[in-house]
Order: sequence, then C-alpha cells, then structure tokens
Amino acid sequence: MEPNQPREPRTIRRTSDRDKEAEALDNAFYLLREMTSARRLSTLVRRPTRSEVLAALDDYIAYFPLEQPRERARELRGAVLTWREGEEIPQVVYEAAWGFMLSVGIREPACGWENDDGYQVRAIDRDTDEAEPPSRAEGAGAPRSYGDDAWKKAAQLAQAVAGAVNIAGALASPSLWAEATSWPSREHMVEHLDQLLSAFGTELDQQRFTAPARRLRALLSAWEPGPEIPADISEAARDLLAALGIEEPPGGWDAPERPLEGPSNDNA
Repeated sequence: MEPNQPREPRTIRRTSDRDKEAEALDNAFYLLREMTSARRLSTLVRRPTRSEVLAALDDYIAYFPLEQPRERARELRGAVLTWREGEEIPQVVYEAAWGFMLSVGIREPACGWENDDGYQVRAIDRDTDEAEPPSRAEGAGAPRSYGDDAWKKAAQLAQAVAGAVNIAGALASPSLWAEATSWPSREHMVEHLDQLLSAFGTELDQQRFTAPARRLRALLSAWEPGPEIPADISEAARDLLAALGIEEPPGGWDAPERPLEGPSNDNA
C-alpha cells in the first residue's frame, strides 16, 4: 500500500432496523462516536450539527437500558449545550464524549482519543503495536473502523441487558406469570443471565447488578418453572431490575400500570 495515498472523506454510518429503538440506538452510537476528537470530525464529509448530536443523545438516554451510560450521556448533553453552532467545539465536549464511550465498555484507541482520525483499525485485532490505514477500496466503501468494533460490543451489551430485563420483568410479577399458558425453560432463563454476566468481561465486578444477577441465577438453577414463582425468586428478580435502573410500576409489581408481555421461550 502506498504510504501517502489519499483517503476518501468518511460519512457517518447509518443502519435501518424494523425495531425502531434498536435503529435509534445504532445510529445514535455511530454519530456520538464521531464526537471524541476534532481530528475525527475533520475527516467527515459533513460534521454533525449541534441539534443532531443532542437528538442522538436524547435517543441514547431514552432507549439504552443501563443507568451509568445514560448518566454519561446526560453529562455529554450538558457539555454539548455549551457549544454554539458555527463556533469551535469546546474541549469539554470531547472529554465528555470520552467518558460516555468508556461507560459503554469502549476503550481508548491505541493512538489516543485526540489522534483518532476515524480510519484507524484497532491494532488489538491484528496483533501489532500500531494500526494501519485501510486500503483505497476499503476507504471508498465502508472501512472496518474502531467504531465498528465499538458498536459491536455496545450492541452485545444492550442485547444482553434487554434479555435479562425481559426475564426478570416476567419473574417480578407472580400474578402475570401465573396467567401465562406456557413458561420459559430453566435453561433459557439461566442462559440470559449468563449472557448478562459474561457481556461485561473484566468490568463485571464493578457493576451494581452483578450480585443480584448471580443470586437470581443460582435460584433459577434449582427451580423447575411452573405457574407459581417462589417468593425469593420474585424478590431477586425485582432486586436485579432495581440495580439495572428499572423502576417499580405504579401500584407495585403485581399491579403494573400496563400489562407486561408474557414470558416466552423465544430467543428472538
């Protein structure tokens, strides 16, 4: 590859999905990833506007299931409000963007946040100390970027949390559980909790939900699902939901404001 080969300007990646919440999260992440450095923004065909960044943050705050990333998103939103359209982006915006990315498990690029130009391929994926730019063919299309790897991990986290929330939400309400005509298998429920516990890797013990998730897993491993939920399982499910930032419905778990979806064996 020629060392000084010109690169095509980048565009912010966008996806489409029948699940509008997933689509909003995807596209919000790709846009917010660009806000980590002035150098990264400089390689775009068009820099996102202040209103677009705020809209992306509002989507993340609305749809992401974990409280810590939502809190970092709120902090980033506050920083973005100090940016006046048409002026240079304040350094506080970039620094808040770094904190947001770290909160969803995205490590700082080997080159450093400020030196990331958006073309960087993660060196960790190639067993080298330095990352190399993509070929012209890659640059003209959709280059494999650090952002791709970042979103993959963020999406896995969101999927793992969503699966655990669905299981815990069903278990938290014995009356709604009893109304179902079929129940998920023990293996299915334990699998969702294992996915939650494994998705956070070495950062697992820093999460508030770790202890209640492990407790619920242990209880489910010894229970054969049926129409009646043991009180300790419902209590553990409610503790897990609280640790994940899910508030108790008005009137309590057995009198939710709106019916929860019945438990299912469907992994989709």
